[in-house]
Amino acid sequence: MTTNAECLDPPLATHRTGESALLAEYPDTAAVLAAAAAVELLAPPHLVDLVPAERTLLLVGTAARDVAALTALLDELPVPDALEETAAEVQLGIVYDGEDLDEVAALLGMSSQALVAAHSATRWTAAFGGFAPGFAYLVPDLEGPSEGGIRWEVPRLAEPRTAVPAGSVGLASRYCGVYPRPSPGGWQLIGRSDASLFDEHRDPPALLVPGTRVRFLPQRATARSSTTALSRPAQEGAGPRRRGRRHAATPTPSTRTVLEVVSPGPQTLLQDAGRPGLATIGVSASGSFDQGARIRANITVGNPARAAVLETLIGPLVLRAEAPTVVAITGASAPWEVRRADDPGHPPMASTITAGEQPIALDPGDLLTVGPATDGLRLVVAVRGGIRADGGEVLGSMSRDTLSGLGPAPLTAGDRVRVGEEHGLDAVPSTVPLAEDPGPASALQAPRSSAAGGDDGADSTPVLEVPVHPGPRDGLLGPSALSQLLTTTWTVRTDSDRVGVRLEGPGLPVPPGSGSLPSEPMVPGAIQVPPSGLPVVFGPDHPTTGGYPVIAVVTRAGLDRLAQAAPGARVRLLAVR
Repeated sequence: MTTNAECLDPPLATHRTGESALLAEYPDTAAVLAAAAAVELLAPPHLVDLVPAERTLLLVGTAARDVAALTALLDELPVPDALEETAAEVQLGIVYDGEDLDEVAALLGMSSQALVAAHSATRWTAAFGGFAPGFAYLVPDLEGPSEGGIRWEVPRLAEPRTAVPAGSVGLASRYCGVYPRPSPGGWQLIGRSDASLFDEHRDPPALLVPGTRVRFLPQRATARSSTTALSRPAQEGAGPRRRGRRHAATPTPSTRTVLEVVSPGPQTLLQDAGRPGLATIGVSASGSFDQGARIRANITVGNPARAAVLETLIGPLVLRAEAPTVVAITGASAPWEVRRADDPGHPPMASTITAGEQPIALDPGDLLTVGPATDGLRLVVAVRGGIRADGGEVLGSMSRDTLSGLGPAPLTAGDRVRVGEEHGLDAVPSTVPLAEDPGPASALQAPRSSAAGGDDGADSTPVLEVPVHPGPRDGLLGPSALSQLLTTTWTVRTDSDRVGVRLEGPGLPVPPGSGSLPSEPMVPGAIQVPPSGLPVVFGPDHPTTGGYPVIAVVTRAGLDRLAQAAPGARVRLLAVR
């Protein structure tokens, strides 16, 4: 048995986060990284993801029963051996010509030359990832000899830039960071680097994983040599172990074309079960927003439940068959019809709703039209054999992540849909059993209305009820904020998407000082409360860290329902324990 002297200090506090995750608080970044390293070495089999942040560590289990075991694990973590000796160190070449260099120097009370000398002499540590795949929040090593007592407190820009070039090196708060790709940003720019920070074909994909030591090497603007050099240990093995599903290296499976996209509707994406286990390097799980709909559609055509499907926003989606195939439609309620190529004089085969999933056989030339949705938002189409992307999987998934741009691009007219082999698949069932949770389509066809609360007024629109787990930061916002969250009938805003569902209503009370936190790990379904008090529910493509308090987390079944909440839909959040 491990003695207390051989253990790390336990976390200051732990908070359940949603159904199967735990958020642990620590006094500083060094304690977070030590705990993360210790958990990494233990490699508990029920751990899906391990995500460090500035002062918190998120552990994601496979089920609700894992939360207690993860809590107990953190109470007796053995001290990892020689963290300093095993940490990788990366040197990044930098040209100090950022457009904010002089202003940042003035803010820190020094000349531009002194800023360059101090920044390049400081050893930095990658504390956590977030914002974008490969983006690392670097903190100064306060015990390094070159820190010199400088407090790297630099305010963000009052007005963020709409575009920051890839490779830009910036400062904000007490962090330093390098933008891995072009994106909007509010950090103050002091230079640029040519380092390849993220490569989906590299293992690990991110150059700067949590715990990596970083030094910046000044270069002249004319330098064209490589700007990165990796020292101890070798890059192989320097990154965190991939969690979640393991994918053995197998030859590319044979595929065949079965459908042509005639019209993709407003947006049609390829989505499967996602890519969990990579949040520590800024990659969200992504995957189907309405997972229940994907599972039911795949079962209907005999596919494995995690197979890739088409996720269409509203519709109409129009597909033409190029080979015999079988499809199924789930998700939002919507009409569909099939015009048979070999019998053009007869009325098309049609249905008014997608409920009661059924396999639909298509022959070459048949034209399938799905939608537009009459109740709900997202249509899901499965094709027997499972849809395959032309470029194969990206980090273990064929899902499109709309925030990071990972995965296949949205489908366009003229694209071909390819599927894998049918050999070994289940038979197409004559009837499809209902899942334990009937899913959002059923909920939306006969939603439970709620007359509680005075904010419903005379509106007779049914209210979609979405279950949530309070916490982990409801205590910071106070009981009145949680009470208002649960008693308000919210309206889904038009600027909602797969990144976040934004809710409109009376703003929640946000006590002074609680409207922002040191960045913390996020999970799908996390309900952030920004200073405006208007909640934002994170969807599958959410950023992996955030600085606003999370008052509650939507359950997995609740996210399926919320996936079908169109702009203007009325939503009531219900607490479950």
